[in-house]
Amino acid sequence: MKALIFNGSLDEEAFRTSRRIAQYYADQFSALNIEVQQVHLSDYQIPIFHPRNTEPTPQSVLDFVEAFVTSDVQIWLTPLYHGGMAGVMKNALDWLELTSSNKPAYLTNKVVGLGCWSGGNQAMQGVQAMDNVAKALRAWTLPYQISMNSSDMYENNELANFYKSKISLMVDLLVESQK
Repeated sequence: MKALIFNGSLDEEAFRTSRRIAQYYADQFSALNIEVQQVHLSDYQIPIFHPRNTEPTPQSVLDFVEAFVTSDVQIWLTPLYHGGMAGVMKNALDWLELTSSNKPAYLTNKVVGLGCWSGGNQAMQGVQAMDNVAKALRAWTLPYQISMNSSDMYENNELANFYKSKISLMVDLLVESQK
């Protein structure tokens, strides 16, 4: 089994929330001897998607798309931006249009877990936005989704146990989905 952790933030530093959450997921999968690939948008040069672009597709985009196609389960993570997922994340996901002629197309039969955080209680809006895109790409999303409030995310500069237990449960559900 191969797990993909997709960080839809442009955060580059390891101490940033998006990187810390992604690493916690990666550690949970690794503890179960599951191959993990982390895709952080800040590590890729993803241009604006244009469906009628005649330019050759950049290698960074091909590598990005390949990560989605070759995974069995996926975690999508984003901070809430103006009531939805980060715009750069949506743009990157639009490049999955390159898989439309695959057999099966898009993310058919991939299982995706979703997580979003915000400064208030609206993180579920970001989860809902990702859920809509995942389903449009023919993926299955877990009905268990995690919305996090930045105000209670950390205890003693560590991810709070409350969220660690939620993340562990999501990992278990994704692994179970493949049995």
